[in-house]
Amino acid sequence: MQRSLLTLTLCFFSLGMVAQGIKGTIKDGKGAPLPFASIFVKEIGTGTSTNLEGNFELPLSSGSYQVTFQYMGYASQTRKITVRNSFVELHIKMDEQVIELPTFEVSGKAEDPSYTIMRKAIAKAEYHLLQNDSYSADVYMKGTGQITNVPWILKRTFEKEGLDTSQVYTSESVSEIYFERPNKFEEKVISVRASGQDMNNANPNAYINGSFYMPKVVNAISPLNPRAFSYYKFEYQGSFRENGDEINKIKVTPRSKGDDVFEGMIYIRENFWNIHSLDLMTSYMGFKIHIKQIYAPVEEEIWMPVNQQFEFWGSIFGLSGKYSYLASVSNYKVVPNEDLDPSVILVDEKIDAAPEEIAAIKEGNLEEGVQQVFEEDKEVSRKQFRKLMREYEKAELKERDEPDVVSDYSFKVDSLAAKKDSLYWARVRPVPLTSKEVEGYQREDSTYVAEKAQAEADSTLKRNGARFKPTDVFFGGYYKFGERLRFDFPGFVPHLRFNTVEGWNMDFTGTFLWRDDTTTRTRISPFVRYGFASETLYGKLETQFGIGEREQRSTFRVSGGSYVEQFNPGVVDPLMNTLYSLFFERNYMKLYEKQYVDASWARRFNYRYTLSAKVEWANRSQLFNNTNYRFFDNENRAYDSNVPLNMEMGPNPDDAIYMFNDAKAFITQFNFRAKPWLKFRRYNGRLIPLNNSSPELRLTYRKGIEGVANSETKFDNLEFGLKTTFDIGVRAKIDLDMEAGKFFGQNSQQLLFMDYKHFQGNRIEFTPMDVTGGYRLLDYYAHSTAQEYVSVLSHIRFRKLLFTQLPVLRLSGIKENLFVNYLHTPTSDNYMEVGYTIDNIFRVLRLEFVQSFQGWEAKEFGVRIGVASIFNN
Repeated sequence: MQRSLLTLTLCFFSLGMVAQGIKGTIKDGKGAPLPFASIFVKEIGTGTSTNLEGNFELPLSSGSYQVTFQYMGYASQTRKITVRNSFVELHIKMDEQVIELPTFEVSGKAEDPSYTIMRKAIAKAEYHLLQNDSYSADVYMKGTGQITNVPWILKRTFEKEGLDTSQVYTSESVSEIYFERPNKFEEKVISVRASGQDMNNANPNAYINGSFYMPKVVNAISPLNPRAFSYYKFEYQGSFRENGDEINKIKVTPRSKGDDVFEGMIYIRENFWNIHSLDLMTSYMGFKIHIKQIYAPVEEEIWMPVNQQFEFWGSIFGLSGKYSYLASVSNYKVVPNEDLDPSVILVDEKIDAAPEEIAAIKEGNLEEGVQQVFEEDKEVSRKQFRKLMREYEKAELKERDEPDVVSDYSFKVDSLAAKKDSLYWARVRPVPLTSKEVEGYQREDSTYVAEKAQAEADSTLKRNGARFKPTDVFFGGYYKFGERLRFDFPGFVPHLRFNTVEGWNMDFTGTFLWRDDTTTRTRISPFVRYGFASETLYGKLETQFGIGEREQRSTFRVSGGSYVEQFNPGVVDPLMNTLYSLFFERNYMKLYEKQYVDASWARRFNYRYTLSAKVEWANRSQLFNNTNYRFFDNENRAYDSNVPLNMEMGPNPDDAIYMFNDAKAFITQFNFRAKPWLKFRRYNGRLIPLNNSSPELRLTYRKGIEGVANSETKFDNLEFGLKTTFDIGVRAKIDLDMEAGKFFGQNSQQLLFMDYKHFQGNRIEFTPMDVTGGYRLLDYYAHSTAQEYVSVLSHIRFRKLLFTQLPVLRLSGIKENLFVNYLHTPTSDNYMEVGYTIDNIFRVLRLEFVQSFQGWEAKEFGVRIGVASIFNN
C-alpha cells in the first residue's frame, strides 16, 4: 500500500513538473481552425503543430521565449512569451498573407522574375546540402488512415473483420534522428503506438529523409534540380516580408503533368535563396501525394524543416483509402560546416552584369576559391558558384573510405517502444489528438488485441516450424529440426504437370537447408520424378554450399542423376506447357533424357564482379511422344513431334543430324560478369547494390572437349553481353540487353542441338516479366544456331507518347512504351519485333501489340499480356 501511494505521489509530482508551457488554438480571421499550423520556439530549436481542430500544446521550462506561429498562406506572427509555473493559454488569430506584386514593365520577350530567383536557388541548392557537418533532432510522427470506399465484392469480408469507412486508424511514433554529411542517417524509434490497423502501406519516411535541395525527392524531380527548367515552368506570384526577410512566392507548373514531377507553390527567401516553405503535389502510379513543409532558422542562417505534412490517397480495383501524416521535428542540434558562410553574393549573369570571373575557381584551385567566395565576399556568378560547390563535394568524396556508398541508413526500434503508457504519450505528444483519434484509441478493444496476439503466436509458430498437417501433402510446408536445419516441402500439387513425352508427371522434391551462421549455408535438394505415360522413373540430387558474406560469397554446386531436360533450358514454363497442351494441343516443350554429373564454382567480389566456372559430363538420349491425351480435341490441330525443328539443321526431322542416343559430352564453361560503376546503399550495416547504377558486362566461354570420358562433343563458343538502363533527356528511359557470339572449331557430328546457342523465344499469349527478358513472337527453336549471332532486346519507357499526351491518363498511372527486338543468325534473315505497350493497366497489367518482320517484310502480328513493368523496374 505504501509503495502504491509513493508511486501515485511520484506520478502527480512528475506531472506537476511538466504542467507548464503554452497551449491554445490557432484560427483564421473567420474563426475556423487552422490544422497543422507550425509553432516554433527559437531559443530551444523546437516546436509543435496544431491538430485538425486547431489546438496545440507545448510543454516548456520556465523562462522567456520568442514563439513564431506559421501557416501556409497566412502572415506569420512572433510573440514574446514568459512561462512560469503553469500553461500560458494563447488564442492566435492569423490573417491571410498580403502578397505584394511589384510593378514592372511587361513586354513580349520579358522574362518572368521567378526565373532569376529559381536560377539562384538552384545554384545554391548544393550549398544547402553541404551547410551542416551534422545534426540531430527528435521527430514526432502521427499518421491517420481511413478506408474511403470498398467495392461490393469485398464489403462482406470487411464487415466480417469489423472494418468500415467511418473508422479512423491512428499511429504515433517518436524517433531520434542523426545525420552526418555526406550520407549517414540514423533513426531510433523510442516509442510507437497504433489504434486498429498498422499503416505501413503509405509510409512517408522516404520523403522525410529526403531533401528538396537534392535533384530528386524519392522518384520525383525536385524544382531545385539542375535541369528543373526542362521539367517546369515557373511563375512569380509576389512576395511578403517576414521578420525582416523578403519571401518570394513561386508557382511551380510541370511542362508535362504526370508522375515524377511536382506542382504547387515554393517559397524562396531573398538573398539567401533557401526554402522558406513549400506546398507541392505529385503522383506515383496513379496515387496522389501532397507535401507541405515549413522551414525555420534553427541556428543563425541554417534553416531546417520543422513541420511536414503528407497526404497519400488513391484507389485500386475500387478499394480507396487516404493516409495523412504529420511530422514535427524538434530539438535540433546542428554542427555547421565552418568552411561555408551563408552570406554569398550570388549574381545571375543572365539578368545582371556578370561579375569578374574568379580565376581560382576557373583553374580548379578549390581552397583559394572557397576563401574568396566565403571569406572575402567576392561577387560570384551562379555558374561559377555551382562549379565551386561541385568541386568541393568531389574533394570530400575523394577523402571518403567508401565513395560508392550513396547512403548509409541505420534504423533501430527500442525494445520498450511499444510498451509506453498513456501518461507517457500525454507528456511527449506535441500535437493534441482530435476527438476522432481519441475514439480510435478507445476502440482498440480486447478483440483487436486478441487478434494481434494470435497473429504474433502464428508468426512464432511459423518461425519455429509448423507441425505436419494432411494438407501439406498437397500444398507443402516447412519443418525445423533444431536451430540450424529445416526442410522445405512444396507439396505435390505445384509439381503435377503434363507433357506429351511423359504424360502426367509428378515431382517429389524438397530442400534441406542447413545454416551455420550468416556466412555459411548448405542446401541439399533431392528430386524424384515419374511419368505415367512413359512409365519412367527419374531422379537427381542437387547440392549447394555457400560461404562468406553476401558481397564476397563463394558458392559451390554439385549435382547429378538421370532426368529430363529442355533443349532450350527453362524457355517454356512447365505449368504453361501443361495448360496449352491440354486445352489447345500446343506442346511447345521439347525434352531429352540426360544422365549427368556436374560441378560449378562462383565467386562474387564486392557485388561488382562475379567469376564462375562449370564442368559437366552428360550422356544424352532422344525422347519421343508417348501420349496424345488432351481435354479438347481440336480438329485443326495435333500434337507436334518432340523433335524441335531448326532452320540450321534442316527442315526434315527424320534426317540423321536430328538423331542422337547415348551421345556423351564433356563441357566446360567460364563466365565473367562485371558492374564496374556499381553504387550501393547501406541499411543497418548491410550493403545493398543499386543494380541500375552501372551497366552489366558479360563474357562467356563454353568448350566441348572431345575424348574426355568418351566425349564425342567438340566446339568452342565465345559470347559478349551488355545490359544497361539509361535516360534520353527528360522524355524517355531505355532498357537494353544485347549479346553477340560465335562458335568455332566444330562440325555437325560433334555438336548436338542442345549445345547450340538458344534464344528466349515465346509462342504463348503471355509476355516475360522482365521487359528485356525475351522475344514476344519468336519460335523457341527455329533460329537456334551453331554459328555467329547477335541478339538485341530494347525497351523504351516514355513519360508521354500518344494517348498519354492527355494529362488525365498520365495522372491515372497509365504508361505507353515501345520495344524493338532484333536477332541475327545465319537463318534468321534479320528477324525483328516492333511493339507498342499500354502499361500499368489497373496498376498491375500491361498489354503489348507486336509486329514481327523477317527479311524486312511483315511476318506476324500478335497481342501479349503481362505483369506491369513497375514490378520489374
